Amino acid sequence: MSFGPSGFFLSYTQADAAYVKRLAEHLEAAALPVWLDAKLRWGARVPVEIRDRLSAAPGIIVIMSPASERSEWVEREILEGQRFGRPFLPILLRGHRHFLLAATSFFDARDGRLPGTRELDDLRDLLEERTPPAPRPSPVVPVTAVPAETSLRKLRHALEERQFAHADILTTSLLLDAARRLDKGWLRRTDGAKLPARLLADIDALWAKFAQQGFAVQLARHPGPPPGAPPGRHRDFLALALSVGWKGLRGEVSPLYEELVAADDFPPGFFPTMRNPQLERYESWHDKWTDTVMAVHTRLRNSEVR
Repeated sequence: MSFGPSGFFLSYTQADAAYVKRLAEHLEAAALPVWLDAKLRWGARVPVEIRDRLSAAPGIIVIMSPASERSEWVEREILEGQRFGRPFLPILLRGHRHFLLAATSFFDARDGRLPGTRELDDLRDLLEERTPPAPRPSPVVPVTAVPAETSLRKLRHALEERQFAHADILTTSLLLDAARRLDKGWLRRTDGAKLPARLLADIDALWAKFAQQGFAVQLARHPGPPPGAPPGRHRDFLALALSVGWKGLRGEVSPLYEELVAADDFPPGFFPTMRNPQLERYESWHDKWTDTVMAVHTRLRNSEVR
């Protein structure tokens, strides 16, 4: 689809529209292109154009507030942006951090301020496809608590709609939240012990029902490490990745999330991948993915999910 130069995608709710208007004017005055739903063309197919804008955006600016936390549209835009591997630049306007962006540094605008010179320079780097500087420390702000029952309902809804990438990202968030690691974005191997067997079984039941995927399928294809390999280490992970289709040939570089889930047909056990696309901007992302997967699978081998 052709629709002119891509701009930074502003994801927000109408409750925050006054700040968003100021923000859009501020960014455009700094020669930074922006796109928001107010620019939708008459007669446009809304979900289609939003998806296309998200996939092409140099970055996605999410306005975090209690209203946006409750917004299904904002959640879908975050999930779709993560599916396409886009960089996120959250702005905390009120309340807590969004649970899907808990591991992403944010700009604190709770006093109504607009991004300053450093933040505008970061956006210019993204626009010019230069690697932005390492994220700066954000203030310590809690993540909005999402009950497991609510997250499981979201997961079920995504699976019913066959939005498998969305369901996959939600699954990872569920696991991180259960281990109190949402703000880190990954699990240490020892964190697997914190995962409730009941939660693992509930997640597995949903994946099995709606996608014929899940933990039990993964365990059937890879019940344990290869002979002589230490459990939970690199060879264990590699054998699992080969068995469920995350990797092709030994030594092959792992694709980024957008490429990993680009196919229409997935081999048995492919989902959940336990990947966090937001970590993939950093060199250590693969090690963190390995640790997360092995934390979960070590727990699965000792749980009732079979």
